[in-house]
Amino acid sequence: MIMTLPFLMAISSPPAGCLAIDTETVLARDIAAIVPAFATVPGDSLLGFVATSGAPRIFKGIELERLAKNRGVEVTGLPDLCVARRTFIPQPEQIREAMSAGLGIPSAKIEVLSSSDRAVPSGQLIFPRNGIQPGLNNEVVWAGFVHSGENGKFPVWAHARITATMTRVVANVNIPVGKPIQKEQVRVESCEDSPLDEVTARNLDEVVGFAATTALRINVPIRKTQLERPADVSRGDLVRVDVISGGAHLVTEGRAESSGRTGAMILVRNPSSGKDFRAQITGKGQVTVQ
Repeated sequence: MIMTLPFLMAISSPPAGCLAIDTETVLARDIAAIVPAFATVPGDSLLGFVATSGAPRIFKGIELERLAKNRGVEVTGLPDLCVARRTFIPQPEQIREAMSAGLGIPSAKIEVLSSSDRAVPSGQLIFPRNGIQPGLNNEVVWAGFVHSGENGKFPVWAHARITATMTRVVANVNIPVGKPIQKEQVRVESCEDSPLDEVTARNLDEVVGFAATTALRINVPIRKTQLERPADVSRGDLVRVDVISGGAHLVTEGRAESSGRTGAMILVRNPSSGKDFRAQITGKGQVTVQ
């Protein structure tokens, strides 16, 4: 969800003596604010356009008189009038506030390191979360835009460092591959880290009971990509075998010839006949044959 700031950003001044407006369309009511004689022209009458870049446009007095006459109003002696769209260059504090709104993490600390220096039309500065490109050292390049007018979007960007006080799970000892991790083998510590990092394990319940897929080193933070749920059945385990055929239900015992978790199909050996058969894991130490 995109979050926006409910206010217009600080704006830069147009050229001296130029009428500043907030859209690219010039309406009669805009002119009437400077030329009172134009107040008799219907306020929503479209008189022309100005550049979104903020470049000024000069309406000659004779042109204004003609525009008024075309709308049934006779006015004479109108002066030339300069009209320009307001523009601004987003400043670090404006960017930080817009990023905070887009991020939606109140505890996050945002430091704006650099940003686009191109003037854009006045409007609402927005940094949507899907515009984030993560980098190193908790830094991001974030693409945003200024929403101006009904449908106008004018791109901006910023390079920022984003951190928050968080927790992470760290190994207390070297942990080998394959065995379920015990609570005493890990600890939770506080750190300043990126709130955008969804890979680092933050809580014990994301680690304890899981098995390491790579060796975990002492005092090194654990990443969720280094873990997997332990097998419900491991090769060599004796398992309960439920054999179901129609209304008949037989319970026997077998030896797992492969490993897996609930739902997986594995090979099981019948100890009496020495023959292997396929069965589905239905729980810890349990398989079913239909």
